[in-house]
Amino acid sequence: MAAASSRFYIWGTGICLSLNNLSFLIYKLKFFTIMRKKYLSALLFGALLFASAGTFTSCKDYDDDINNLQSQIDKLATKEDMEAKLSQMETAINDAKATAEEALKAAQEAGSADEIAKLEARIKALEDAALDVDALKKEIADSVEEQMADFREEMEELLKKVEELTGYSFNMVTGISFVEENGYSSNLDLNYARVSKVFYPEGLLQENNENLKSAESYVFGGDYAGAFTVKTGDVNTVVDQMLVKLDPVNSVITDDMLSIVDAEGQNLNEFLNISTETYSRQIVTTRGASTTGLHLVNVQLKNTVNFEEFGKRVIAYGHEHQTGACYQADGFIAHALSVSEFYDGISRKTISDYDVTMHVLEEGIATNINWNTTIESSAMSATASKYIGWYDYAQDAPDGNSDLWACPIELGEAFTLKVGSEGGKVMASYVEVDINNSNLSATDRIAINTLTFKGVKEVSKSLKHEITVDGNAAIPVPMKLVTIDYTGQVQAFVFWVKASTPAECTANFVMTPKTYVADPTYWSNTNPAASDYQAFTIPAKATKYSIDLILGEDDNNPRWYVYDSWNFADLSSVLSLLKADGTVATKPEEVAKVAFVGTMNLNAMREDKAYEGVIKFYDANGTYISNNIITITKKLPTEMPASFSAKTNAINNGVLTIYPTANADKTGTFALDNAFNGLYTESAGVKIYDNHYSLVLADVNAGFNANTQTLTAIPSAVINSGVAYEATYTYNYGDIKFKPVGHGTQTPDNCVVTWSTKFAVKFGCLPYDATYTWSNGAPKVYYKESVTIKGKTADKSDFINVVDPYKKTIDPFRGGAADQLSWTDYAEYLSETTPIKLITGDGKVNEFFTAKFVKNANNFYNLELTVVESTNVVLSGDVNTKVVITITDKFGHPHDIELLEFTMLKSH
Repeated sequence: MAAASSRFYIWGTGICLSLNNLSFLIYKLKFFTIMRKKYLSALLFGALLFASAGTFTSCKDYDDDINNLQSQIDKLATKEDMEAKLSQMETAINDAKATAEEALKAAQEAGSADEIAKLEARIKALEDAALDVDALKKEIADSVEEQMADFREEMEELLKKVEELTGYSFNMVTGISFVEENGYSSNLDLNYARVSKVFYPEGLLQENNENLKSAESYVFGGDYAGAFTVKTGDVNTVVDQMLVKLDPVNSVITDDMLSIVDAEGQNLNEFLNISTETYSRQIVTTRGASTTGLHLVNVQLKNTVNFEEFGKRVIAYGHEHQTGACYQADGFIAHALSVSEFYDGISRKTISDYDVTMHVLEEGIATNINWNTTIESSAMSATASKYIGWYDYAQDAPDGNSDLWACPIELGEAFTLKVGSEGGKVMASYVEVDINNSNLSATDRIAINTLTFKGVKEVSKSLKHEITVDGNAAIPVPMKLVTIDYTGQVQAFVFWVKASTPAECTANFVMTPKTYVADPTYWSNTNPAASDYQAFTIPAKATKYSIDLILGEDDNNPRWYVYDSWNFADLSSVLSLLKADGTVATKPEEVAKVAFVGTMNLNAMREDKAYEGVIKFYDANGTYISNNIITITKKLPTEMPASFSAKTNAINNGVLTIYPTANADKTGTFALDNAFNGLYTESAGVKIYDNHYSLVLADVNAGFNANTQTLTAIPSAVINSGVAYEATYTYNYGDIKFKPVGHGTQTPDNCVVTWSTKFAVKFGCLPYDATYTWSNGAPKVYYKESVTIKGKTADKSDFINVVDPYKKTIDPFRGGAADQLSWTDYAEYLSETTPIKLITGDGKVNEFFTAKFVKNANNFYNLELTVVESTNVVLSGDVNTKVVITITDKFGHPHDIELLEFTMLKSH
């Protein structure tokens, strides 16, 4: 550092301030202490040294690295994580701005124009960043948990920007809180024990736990890894643990940062060993996966402490006049957990609530170890006992079948033993194969010796053992758990395990509703399609089954399938069981494929999450054979129901032309099943429409009757307008999305799918778009010769054939057959009064003939052409003539419809 500089550094602003003519400047040093669970209020800013003219401290350029930025982003998985991080950024910006504003005042007083400009720009940049933080906070607040991944990139950019602007390290501890979960508490039992002698069962046999031998020195674990010696006079202190949550969740702490302090700030580290480890057990949550910020803090009295005196120190009785003491209701002095950190030359502390109490008692003997030590294996059913005391082979087994008392494990897969006790605590433990167990025959020992074991013969003070058995299946193995407690008492407990083969197969089921779901809390795939079936076999001799499957999140009322002792019929209640040829399997050995048909609460299941379960197989005696894995994944439908489609070739070049029938008010109506398939099912000749379809037309204010799948009240203005209106066809599958619970969640909308085919709808007028032809071929018409044009069968048919756009014959003069459309749905019938024009040349009307429809004696219509007598010319050639009728349709639109053409011949 240069002592004669007239520059000093404002930490957290990135500004080196120059005061050329200032004789001295005193700037207050900020210290930082965080109490209870609050976030940082003063954030490592504005650290300026006391100085006078000629003695200011020089500074290096601001160039802090952004530490752990990517790890911070990786840990921002939930809405709560992101909101907490944004609050930190907000605080950092506010404090950086306050520091810069103070520096600006000093620069203004010194008249330093360059520094003023820099600081004003600095403040503007911080204000802009604050606006960005505020905007992102609002976006996240208005979003649901499942949308958080969409904000990760924006969060990364903003976090980097704020760190660069403020210099704040976002992985420093800002808050400490205690978590009362899984038996952890901030009320510590810091017990101790003085070993008088070591007591152990002769031969380390379980039956000798009540008949102990003693020794003044004992090697616990013998020649096993981690073995240690316990002897008379040893002082052992018990480790107790607190579960704490640090904010932010990516905070990094080490053992030397921790202390336990009283209300006066005095720490007790001279009496205590304190260490920390990341908490790795499962935390039950309804939110997405996230770094928890959880740590275990291990606290233990040093074995050199005067335990009785320390015990008096941490209780209130006899110390009522201790200055500054804080007492709990139970009479213990309250302490707090403190984390001390040092960053860029600044030290600070973060302190929890004063919730820590310490109880100091003489440790007792650990009891009931076998009924407090759990065994966990994927081969166990959910309802099976978890305590090794249950798996004692020596007990009387039902029906004389001792296999029932061996704990099922998977061959080649680790099972877990967690040692527990009542009364006193276990200090260390190990597991070994009890090869000399009196229940084993010579043949049994030979079989066991073919197996390989991992995780045995290792002394553990963590009281957790991961053990793997590999080799041949179905061999019962006696295992022995040996423990020593803090008083020096050794105990042994035998439990039996039996390994099965790994899973026979894994069946992965994807469950997607195919139609509307009325009750999403109780839905099942009652009619599985062929594609819903997965390969599945049941091992030989399997007659009993258990299922362990939970579908949904814990707080959302999931569907539980946790059953033991099922028979084949029970299994068919959740699985559709088929033979290889697709017929129903009636015996276990016939099963070749299955579909899941159990009920599900769709609102409790996250989308695209595989919920895994296990079906276990047992023989008639209850001996575990093997299992199959099943996974159930809910996927939301992304397409319209399979039965839905447009009529073949109905959509041409992206346009569907439809022909509404007229209503009395000149609006139109159109039944959509004329143009689309799958809108209804039929029962006893009655159409039952699926009212969850919807058609929306842009710029068309038409009604939609879902119960009849009909467009109603189609405005007359859009009919025959020639305009194609953009159409959207949707299907509502119902309220089937996952519904998160808890603070800040929102109820999702129904699952509505839009038809992927892009199309538009054009409304036509049927008479205008119909096809007209001469029924008896083109007539011969001669100049100056009147003629009556008749039908194909003389007076027993009309002179004209009319085919509508649907390619069906339609009768424009009278009612048609039952399957034909009625002309009068669109316009009045043609009659003898219908105006007719004959167009020749360049638009001349009735130049050579007049025309009219004439009904004959059989009520069929002819076209009568009468010569216009006033016309007398010598024709140079034949004349093409168009027959045009004028009508007004029932939508109120007048039309000149060109029906037919004929050629007037100039001569025979």
